[in-house]
Amino acid sequence: MSNTLLQIRNLKTQFKTSDGKVPAVDGVSLEIRKGETLGLVGESGCGKSMTSLSIMRLVPDTGEISGEILFENEDLTQKKEKEMASIRGNDISMIFQEPMTSLNPVLKIGDQIMEGLIIHQKLSKAAAKKRTIDLLKLVGFARAAEMIDEYPHQLSGGMRQRVMIAMAMACDPKLLIADEPTTALDVTIQAQILDLMRDVKNKFGSSILLITHDLGVVAEMADRVVVMYAGRVVEEADVEEMFANPSHPYTQGLMKSIPNIDDEEEKKELYSIRGSVPPPTEWPTGCKFAPRCEHAWEKCYEQEPPLYKSSSNHQVRCFLHEDEGGKAQ
Repeated sequence: MSNTLLQIRNLKTQFKTSDGKVPAVDGVSLEIRKGETLGLVGESGCGKSMTSLSIMRLVPDTGEISGEILFENEDLTQKKEKEMASIRGNDISMIFQEPMTSLNPVLKIGDQIMEGLIIHQKLSKAAAKKRTIDLLKLVGFARAAEMIDEYPHQLSGGMRQRVMIAMAMACDPKLLIADEPTTALDVTIQAQILDLMRDVKNKFGSSILLITHDLGVVAEMADRVVVMYAGRVVEEADVEEMFANPSHPYTQGLMKSIPNIDDEEEKKELYSIRGSVPPPTEWPTGCKFAPRCEHAWEKCYEQEPPLYKSSSNHQVRCFLHEDEGGKAQ
């Protein structure tokens, strides 16, 4: 029996514009195993969130998805909208980046959680209400019975994020997609949210796709890591291997950008990668990272490197590793 829950093959998400089709995700392939947490990292604009929205089939109407998104060996790209509606919130749930805009401001918290239970689990209103209270207790609310009658604006950012987690876990999903779940939360609340995600994962046995730019969160939560840049996967490895031996110049730059509290040189300037992620309309030919790379040479500007396997559990898209192995399949 396969241990793979989700397998993405050559995913491309493009948008129709007046200047033609513009890619946001450009040939991404990755897999998520049952019960694991996969960290998907990169700067803003690298295509992380669009990859997750493609999995959920929630891209805007101007978007086109191609490739394969195999969830339990069924291709989600071939599903009709009615079939996807039965999968979203049931088999695959998502915690969106900003809970205030994801929660309906005019509906009570309890009604928003109960809706999915009634639709997907076919529970009665009374049973859904009991389950909702239990879920709110699970995510740390002592007065869960009273909270079901409150509105999103009455809650703090951390409390709203807990509600989003309760809503996402309501139907015991097999895959939980968490898009920057700790953004805009203070450090204390961030730690509580991560502990909560870890607890619900262990309780429900769900797999997690954790999308973030925070490498500290990845180190704490992930089993494996995929690094994206300009719509492409540039490196993939187990979390221990990634932090011990970052191989792509982009990943190395991200690692060096992490502040080091033990640095003896108090006035040492924090490292930053020069330049910024180009918009899809300005992606260069060859290696997309070449204009920002300290190691780029002529070949990098002319050809895009394939993924090379630097070890059995580590692959990297960089010509620096060309002599270390063949092209990854």
